[in-house]
Formats: sequence, structure tokens, C-alpha cells
Amino acid sequence: MSFDASPSWSGFNYQGKVALFYALKCINSELIEKDFSGYSLMLEDNEDFEIIIDEVSTSFHQVKAYEKSSYSKYSDALLEITLEISKNPNVIGKIHTWKVINFKSDCTDLRSSISDDIQKILDEYHAATDQNSILHKAASNAKKTCKTTSIIRNAFTDKSDEELALQLQSILSGTNDALSRISAYEYDDGNSFCDLSDVNAKIKSELSICFSQRNIPVTTSQLNKAFLYFLGIMDRYIIDRHKNKQNSKKFPIKFTEIIDAVTVDHEDVSKEYIAHKFKERFFFHIDHYMEDPDEEYQSPEFGKVCNLQEIRKILLSLTPYQLWEHYRNFSPQINLFNKNIDDAFESNNDGIRHMLIRIFHEIDFNLAIHNPLKFKLIYRNTLPPYQHYLPTTITNSFRKVTQIERQITSNPNMIEILYEVENLIYNGNIIHPISPAASMHTEAPISQDVDQRPKRNEVLPIINLIPLTDAKDQLAK
Repeated sequence: MSFDASPSWSGFNYQGKVALFYALKCINSELIEKDFSGYSLMLEDNEDFEIIIDEVSTSFHQVKAYEKSSYSKYSDALLEITLEISKNPNVIGKIHTWKVINFKSDCTDLRSSISDDIQKILDEYHAATDQNSILHKAASNAKKTCKTTSIIRNAFTDKSDEELALQLQSILSGTNDALSRISAYEYDDGNSFCDLSDVNAKIKSELSICFSQRNIPVTTSQLNKAFLYFLGIMDRYIIDRHKNKQNSKKFPIKFTEIIDAVTVDHEDVSKEYIAHKFKERFFFHIDHYMEDPDEEYQSPEFGKVCNLQEIRKILLSLTPYQLWEHYRNFSPQINLFNKNIDDAFESNNDGIRHMLIRIFHEIDFNLAIHNPLKFKLIYRNTLPPYQHYLPTTITNSFRKVTQIERQITSNPNMIEILYEVENLIYNGNIIHPISPAASMHTEAPISQDVDQRPKRNEVLPIINLIPLTDAKDQLAK
């Protein structure tokens, strides 16, 4: 697997949902008496996910959550799954997409479009007078190659360029029937795509069928809680797979586990329900930011990184509860300790959408320091004297900046920040100093002759509310 959907929120979320939908669809397509003990769902092994029966793969699935329909956006994924299918007789390949995939010009369908791509690779190879064709590079140890080269190299390791050419030619000629086994997945509504906003309803529809077949009452509450419960399973599974990619032993999700989970009354999982709902909406805001034309967000060119995407990868690796604790630290102006996660999140949508995400996007992620055990993600400049900068959800919705100061200094859960972080990045126009110590004790003022440098066990004498532009300038020094 060279390239998967999970680095982005859209892909991460969409991939798990599509895999869940497909597994439920497989279960519902059989009689309730069917023995599913040999069936399982594997994520991120040969492809984004696959169905395994009696330890043999029967279908490979690519999942792409792109906002565009142009064929070029999907060509790499289609080539990758074609090559994987060519190595695995009797395995079918499906691509699941957010938007419909357009065909290449002068092509009549998806398969002919893939054929045209393969033909162009072979034409380039046969016309090459040097060793710079895609196939030549795929058979070599060349560095900094294009995606197409990497896909072919990963699919066929230790092959010569002649052997690679023969493999591709066999696919074109039909000697290897890989192309006949590949298609875009078609849903019950006749569409060969499924928007992210629709996949939730499709999962719940399959859950309803599963409930009805087993004589389980179908209620809105039951559906919602079962839905979030399964998303929690997918979330934990994908996070674990990413953290243990090098582990040769892979553990699939058994169909029997899915069926057993369906039969459980999930009315008691309200905390888990809310936590996963929170994580889902948190990353919805990031996705919405990236799609908003007013933000002028542009995807980075191949080989380059995006600050927002790199921070997003870090946050995606967190469990819903860990993300919630990070969110509390990003919001020092709000005491969220005993508040319902759902309500607390709703009260600060603008802070996430219009401040926190902008900070993640505009500040160099290489300056970020992440301490997951303390639920801290802060920025620090590279040269002493070191200054720490906390990204926050603080907007300029307050009438006066002193109101923000009072909210922060009165928040009992922010005491640790008062010892560690000199600057809070907020959506304001001025650098506003806060004196936490002044509001915390009533001792006599420190004499002028006393060393006023803060000790590690003392509250910082001054913390600055600092606008994003100023923070970027200071961090760049």
C-alpha cells in the first residue's frame, strides 16, 4: 500500500465509514443463519480495506475522498489497485469515491481509461533512449521519483524493466484479466459514488436491516448510538494500524464481532457516543476550512508539506477523549472541566473554525512540540531565550480584551498553562499582557532588588495575548 486515504480527515473518516458500510452490506446480503466465522474486514494492508474469507482475500478496496471528479485525481489509485489485482487471481477490485470519476478524454469507461494510462507508460518505455522512463526508474534505486514510479516499484519489487514491461503488457492484452475485475462501486441508488454527507444514512440503513433481521427494535436512539459505537471501533482500529504499520502480524475485524456488537444495547455508551461525535465534528471544521474559497486554501504540490495537514495528522492519531483534553487546553478562556462535551463544543464553533485552524495552517508545524501525555500542543522558537506559544480558540467576540484576561485567570483548569506558556495566540489586534500572579495572591510587592526571573515552581509574571501575525513574526526569528 503506497498511498492511503487516512492522512486527511476526509479520507480518515470516509475510509472507515465506507469499510463499515461494505462489511454490513456483506452481512445483510446473506441469510441470518449464515456462518460468518471465516469472514473478516482488514484495513490498510494490501489496500485501504479488503474482505477476507477463510484467510483468503476476495476483494480489494481503494477509498478516495476528493472534492474533484477529474480522472487525473484518481489515476494513481486506479493504477495501484490494478497492479494489486493483477497479482491476485480471483480477487475483485472496487474504488469508492466521494465524487463521480470522469473518464479520460477519448475513453468510454473507467477500464479503458486505466488501459490508456498503462499504454502510455509502455510507449514511453519503448521510446526511451536512456534510463529515464518510468519503468526504468521503477526497476532501479532512483530517488525522488514520481508517484507512478513508486506505485509500480512497490507492486513489483526486484523486477527488471523488461519484466515490468511484460507484466503491464499482459494486463493490456487481457492475458492477465485484472482490468475485467476492477470497477467503481455502485450503490443501491445507482450512483458509482457516495458523498460524505450521504454515507452516514447508508450505514444507518444497513444497521436498520441488521436490527430487523435479528428482531431488534429499530429506534433513532438505537441507530445513533450503534452508529457512533462502530465509528469508535473503526477510529481505534485505524489509529492502531498507523501506529503499528511495521508490525508483521495484522489483526482484522471479524464479521462475528460486528454481528455481536449489533446485538448489544448501546443505550449505555453515551460518553463514548458524545466523544466520537465531538471528534467527527472537530475534523469536519478542518475539512470545511480547506474547502472554503474565502480561505484561499491550496493543497501543497507533490513532495511538499502543509502545516495544517501535518498538525491534522497529529490530532487524528488521538483518541476522542485525548482530542477533547487537547481542545480544553486550546480553550483557556472557557472552563470546560465539568461541561458536557457536546454542549461545550457547540459554544465555541467560531473559535475552532476561525482561529485555531488558521493558526495550524499559518504557523510552521516544525516549530510545534507535542506532549500527548499532558495533552499539550504548543509552538516554540528555535533560538534562546525560548518562548512558548499556545494556539487557542480565543476570538475577538469579547467586547474588551480585559474580559478575556478575566476569563483566563479565573479558569481553575488553566493553572498549568500559567507556569509554562508565555504567549497565547488569539484573534485580536494588539499584544495584551496578562499578569496572572497579580490576581492570584495578596502578598506584598516584590522589592526592586530581588531577582524577578520566574522559577519553574512559580506562576509566570506576564503572559501575553498575542495576535497570530505577531506570533508568526516572533517564531520566525
